[in-house]
Amino acid sequence: MVFRIAVVLFAIAATGPSFAEELNILFLGNSFTARHDIAGLVEQVLEEGDPTTDVKVQRIIYGGQNMFKHSTYYFSQSFIEQSTITEDTITQRISTMKEFLKSDVAPNAKEWEQHWLALGKTNVSFPDIHKHITKAIKNHEALLRNNPKTKWDYVVLQSWRDVSELPNQGYERYATKLARIAKQQNAELIFYMTSPETQNQDPVTEPFNVAAADRDTEVGLRMASALQPKAVIPVPLAIKNIQTGEANKPGTDFVFRYHNDGHPNQTCAFLVANLFYAAMTGQNPKGLTFNSVTETKLKKGKDPDGGEPTVVFNNAEKAYLGRMAYESVLEFNRGSENQKRRKPNSY
Repeated sequence: MVFRIAVVLFAIAATGPSFAEELNILFLGNSFTARHDIAGLVEQVLEEGDPTTDVKVQRIIYGGQNMFKHSTYYFSQSFIEQSTITEDTITQRISTMKEFLKSDVAPNAKEWEQHWLALGKTNVSFPDIHKHITKAIKNHEALLRNNPKTKWDYVVLQSWRDVSELPNQGYERYATKLARIAKQQNAELIFYMTSPETQNQDPVTEPFNVAAADRDTEVGLRMASALQPKAVIPVPLAIKNIQTGEANKPGTDFVFRYHNDGHPNQTCAFLVANLFYAAMTGQNPKGLTFNSVTETKLKKGKDPDGGEPTVVFNNAEKAYLGRMAYESVLEFNRGSENQKRRKPNSY
């Protein structure tokens, strides 16, 4: 009998239950999330940092689109709400989007105009987003057929050329709208500030486009103070710090975007993955073995600048970019704490 029990216990130990904690993350964004599969890189680094965690990611991506259009015309909130949303609500949103396709003038025309004016743009064509509305309809139809009812632990809201210096406009306004919905679903928030206007394609001797970096960082600080997210991914601050250079060597030889493509390159994606890790865990990524990034959009097997799709970072590059990511997160968080003490919640 004792032997039999021992055999049973050995079998349980050998095949034992999985103790991995599941972590569900929803990413809303555009090609700045799609390229290099940022969601997949975040999954990779989080699981390496904590092997007991099983990270599962979902991506809702519309090329070139921002949180205004995600929330107003593509109803991406349906995916934030998928654990509680009803079939009637999904059906109604599909019907509304089909009505959008019948018009060459934006529904909510005043809001459309106000949004673009806040970003310094005029005469933005509504029919240009019809193809994305069509994709959003298909995404909703798929959700209607098979809703996994996932309860999100985190919702990532990506900025992209929509950060306005005007309070409560652009990214700040519509990421806040989606953030409130995420909070109602008991999900934690992550604001991913992509900083496309500060990414240098050639080496620099001083920070590139400081005004954009400071504006984006200030908006991120304001949103952190008001909305208490799990993390803000401070790409503008990190790039500015790297472009500043070391005391004995101003500037940087690192470049963060392609010459032949308006997207971040592998170096920027590597920095972003380290920023996510540092911001979400509060830990220094220096212990990670993660050291390579692969471009996902190729031309004749090469990246946009004709290089190899996969870039492997040597130990010095890996250590430096990881350190700058961690230090920039700490700096941003200190600024966030100071802002909370100075200003009351304005939302």
